[in-house]
Amino acid sequence: MKAVIVEASPKPEGNSTTIAKHIIKGLQENPEAEITELFLDELDIKFCRGCWECLKRGEPGCVIDDDMTWIYPKLNEADVLVFATPVYWWHINAQMKKFIDRFEGLLDGNGPNNLSGRTLVLVITYNMEDPDGVYLAIQMFKSIAGWGGLDFKVFKYCSFDNHVSKSPETLEKAVELGHSLKDFKRQELTVPCPIEGCKGRFATLEALAKHLASGAGPTHREWRKSHGFKDLGFRTDELWTGILELLKNS
Repeated sequence: MKAVIVEASPKPEGNSTTIAKHIIKGLQENPEAEITELFLDELDIKFCRGCWECLKRGEPGCVIDDDMTWIYPKLNEADVLVFATPVYWWHINAQMKKFIDRFEGLLDGNGPNNLSGRTLVLVITYNMEDPDGVYLAIQMFKSIAGWGGLDFKVFKYCSFDNHVSKSPETLEKAVELGHSLKDFKRQELTVPCPIEGCKGRFATLEALAKHLASGAGPTHREWRKSHGFKDLGFRTDELWTGILELLKNS
């Protein structure tokens, strides 16, 4: 099992980072686990330029010469991805958003195949129980995971009353989560997307259904429309479960 743990908080002892480190403890119960820990505040990661040169390379990478050069191979090999971020101003912090934007270089022109079959864990911490900010961040990653074919898990913690270090039960749950993933291996991709021109392949019909529900391009929107699914401007669990039922019966 190979894992990449991305810690976006600028605080080495921050809530999200502390939880991530306890997930690592659980992962390390597999003595053969290869774990790469990234503390974004210490890395040279520049902003995505939106040039799309990465999609012409044929392998993961980017024309920008920075620390992403050695990070891309780690991401490409990972079975488990853990993204830990605090909520700043109703969403993930800037460090994490900059890192996520550079994921374009991971696709190497082959669409979501490069993400499929893995597990993505979002660790999200916040100091106020505002449903909008937490929901917006979770929905972003839920859409990314749905489109890309990743299994998705969320670990939330509100630090209004205490730093997470004062909550041993929360930290124990983080260790347990890591333990549950310590032997996870990327799943075989046997289910192709039925849309012409889409190179996506997925591990299960459920993953394909989430991809068809999350795809934002015109071909995926037209597919939904032609199969009787209204485009509501947002993705719902009802949409992907409806698509799943269609796939099972076709």
